[in-house]
Order: sequence, then C-alpha cells, then structure tokens
Amino acid sequence: MTGAEEVNADMLAFWNGKGGHTWVARQAHTDSTLMPVSDALLARAAPRAGEHVLDVGCGCGASTLECARAVGSTGVVTALDISGPMLAEARTRAEAAGITNVHWKQADAATTTLDPYDLLISNFGLMFFGDPVAAFRHMRQSARSDARMVFACWRSLAENPWMEVPMRAALQHLPPRPKGEPNAPGMFAFADPDYISSVLVASGWSAPRTEPLDCDLDIAAGHGLDEAVAQSTQIGAINSWLRDRPAATVAAATASIREALMPYSDGPSVRLAAAIWIVSSTPT
Repeated sequence: MTGAEEVNADMLAFWNGKGGHTWVARQAHTDSTLMPVSDALLARAAPRAGEHVLDVGCGCGASTLECARAVGSTGVVTALDISGPMLAEARTRAEAAGITNVHWKQADAATTTLDPYDLLISNFGLMFFGDPVAAFRHMRQSARSDARMVFACWRSLAENPWMEVPMRAALQHLPPRPKGEPNAPGMFAFADPDYISSVLVASGWSAPRTEPLDCDLDIAAGHGLDEAVAQSTQIGAINSWLRDRPAATVAAATASIREALMPYSDGPSVRLAAAIWIVSSTPT
C-alpha cells in the first residue's frame, strides 16, 4: 500500500467509525460555529438556477442544502462524502426540508466516476487527499469548460486561535508530539497559498484566487463555556490526542482547556479568531 493509499484508508476508517458518528452528534453545533465561513463560501461560489453542483466532502449537508435551494428544481447537486454516518444525517435533513434535487453518494472524489458539473464547492473537504494533485486532476476531468471551483480551507494553526488556544492547553498534559510534515494531508494541509497554487496548476486548474477570510467563531455556538470545552475536546485534533489516554490525563487536559477558554467567554458565547482561505479557480 502506498503512502497515499494509507492516508485514504485511514480517513475512510475514521469517518465511518466513531469520528463520523461524533460529527453527526455535533452537527448542529458545528454548523452554527462555522456559519460565517459557509456564508462567505456560498457568496463567492454563487450557485445559479439550473446548474449542476458537485459538493465534495459534503458532511452533514449544510452547504449542500443551500446549493440545492439556489439551483432550484431545474438544477441538481451531487453530494459526495466518504462518511456513511454523515451522509445518512444529510439525507435525513434534506427529507425534513423537502429538498429532492440532491444525489447523495458515498464515494471518494479522488477516484469515483463523476458526472459533468458547472460548480465544484467544498467546505473544508479538500485537505485530506493522500495525493492531492491526482485528486484534483481527477475532479478536473469532469468539469465543464466554463466550470468554476470554490472551496474553503484553513490557514495556519498560528492564525487560528480558536484551535490553537485549546490545543496548547491540552499539550501541557501530553508527551511531546513530532513536528508534522509541511503540507501533509490534514486540517492545515492548504495553509500555504503557494502550495495550493502549485497543486491546482499541476492538476489542470488555473492559478487560483486565494482570498483571506478573518472572522471570530463562537465555538460555544451560543451555549456557554461548557459547550465550548465539549466541542474542543470531541471534534478535531484534540480528540484524537486524548483518545485512549488515562482518565486522569483527559480530566486534567479538559480542565486546562476550560481555563484557557474562560477569558474568551462572554455570556453564552466563546469567540476566538479564525483565519480561512476562500479559494477560487477554473479549469484550464
């Protein structure tokens, strides 16, 4: 198995196991926290009536459903994710909203057969490919000649206190972690805009427009400090670090995270700065 295949296999196992189920359980909270990013992404993508939209890494469907409403009855959205639990939740949400113009597909966008599309959109779903150039090249092959691609990705950890503050607090209680490889698949894979450009150009896309989005994220989603701590420890890197650790270690790390977040608490909200790239490109 190649390195890229190992990465993809690990992602498949995580998102169809406890990771996927945890994200489903935290879906409403996460959607609320990330709403400023979703709004910016959709404003830049501007899906139009009658278009075929490809939503890659659609998760529980927040962006998918908004795209489905925008393209209307004459358009369609193909929503891809490798996570069965998250797709099941997305289907349930679509049914509850009476939205029927979505084709849900559990598949890897890097390899599955794709129908021609007018717009590729992704809300933090494109940073995990084991071989990003091959993945973007594969997605490029189904893009119509006048298609466009718009996606959101995180800038560096140092620019994202909403994640860096609780991570630093948790690390006080854990063994030193090896320094990660630059641009390795994961949450911050596309922190470097030059790297984003090199990947896209090498895979048949035009040099991208990379726009910074700076905003505050309410990691409590309006439910107070305890919910901010729960979100920080149950979603993302901190959760993986604490998994299988002794109960005393988890309790100590959780207490430190709570203390670190307390200065940002303002009534029901806990707001910290976030830094995102909104990336736009077209096929060459």
